Order: sequence, then structure tokens, then C-alpha cells
Amino acid sequence: MNVKAVSDYAPEDAALLCSVGRLVCAWTMLEQSLEAKIGMLREAMGDVRTVGARTRPTMTKLMTELRTMVSMRDRRNASALTEISGIERDMQRIDRFRALIIQGFQHPEPGGFTCRDGRNNIQHVALEQLETEIEALETVANRLLAV
Repeated sequence: MNVKAVSDYAPEDAALLCSVGRLVCAWTMLEQSLEAKIGMLREAMGDVRTVGARTRPTMTKLMTELRTMVSMRDRRNASALTEISGIERDMQRIDRFRALIIQGFQHPEPGGFTCRDGRNNIQHVALEQLETEIEALETVANRLLAV
């Protein structure tokens, strides 16, 4: 078996490694945006507790809390809840892609890299696809703050 150390990657693979790192950072920034939004809603409702004071809540729990708070705030306006549902769908899709990259990364290929999915199927991921998902994460974070 030929295992390659990260330091052995060629300079042309730097863009790939940078993009994977940007994907991870963009997801973390999305989590922080969600926590900030919940914190703002709590403060507006008079609650001063910190989000995740004991343990870091999962994205699912944070989204559930956001949906609950928005439904209490906008009892007659369902458009915000519709937007939250759309955001959740986008987040789940991006999270599946993120898991594929993080858990299934195999090796660089021309124009991208290969991954193995949960069923052990090989998939080629183009750098353009990775960039598109990073942009989608940033868009989702902005949509969250606008809700």
C-alpha cells in the first residue's frame, strides 16, 4: 500500500488542500453564525443565557432552537419558518458533501480529487464543485442572519 504524507503533496495540490481547509472553515463559520443568531434572538426576548454553555450543541439542536424562537416571534408569519426549512435542506446537503470530503478523501486527481462514499464507491470531486459548496455555505450563513 502506498501511503503519501501530506508534506509529499506537490505544489500543484496546494489549491486542493487549501480548498478542503476553506470548506472546513466555512462550516465552522456557519455554526458560529447560527449561534450568534440564536444569541441575538434570545437577547431580544430577554433571555441572557449563553448558547451551549455546558456542551457544544449540535447543528440539529441549534436549528430546532432557532425554529422554535422564530415561531414564537412570528406567530402569524410563516415565511421565516419556510426560509428556515430551506436553509436546513441546504445545510443537510452541504453537510453530506462535507462528510464525503472529510471522511472519504483518497488522493488528488487532475482537476480535483477522489473520495470514497459511505458505500465505498469512488467519486471524483472537481475543485469547482468544492468552490461552489464553499460559496453555498457562505450564502447559507448570510440567509441565517437575515431570518
